[in-house]
Amino acid sequence: MKRNAAFTITLIRGLLAISLGAILLFQPDKTRSILGNFMGMFWLASGIISIRWSVSGERPRRIALLTGVIGILAGLAMLTRGLTNAWVRQDILFSLLGVVIVLTGILHVTGGFRIGEDAHRKWSWTSFILGVFEIVLGLMLIFEPMGRSIFFYLAASIWALVGGIILILDAISLRRAAVEIGQ
Repeated sequence: MKRNAAFTITLIRGLLAISLGAILLFQPDKTRSILGNFMGMFWLASGIISIRWSVSGERPRRIALLTGVIGILAGLAMLTRGLTNAWVRQDILFSLLGVVIVLTGILHVTGGFRIGEDAHRKWSWTSFILGVFEIVLGLMLIFEPMGRSIFFYLAASIWALVGGIILILDAISLRRAAVEIGQ
């Protein structure tokens, strides 16, 4: 059951990322209004995974717990920004999302997300590359919260497409592992 939930969440994150990358790439002028929603859903799921990862290992991982809590808050704030705009400016929400993205990137660079039985997996280049893209994207959002530059859209497109493919491959790997052990 644990691997099945991890498979589903990872697959959803991968599909969301690829969808976002395709929209950013092919219709960047129309993405401004939906960019927040896609990123909110993605980082909400990432926050849940970060918290699960932080408490499932042999020792708690504080940065993963912090990333998870901020990810959930940022994801919810982005998804409800129509309501939260009365209290928090949109550029602050995007900066908060940038912090989450940087923290998640650091986790990927230093070893990626490992949950339960997957904690033994080794560091990988794909996780490192994804982490570097996330750190760059996060810093861009922190320093230019509304992400209006063409470089932001290009970095977000590449991150979303590459990250989505990596996540879908991870989901397939989780599914195979679950089938092998009979879950």
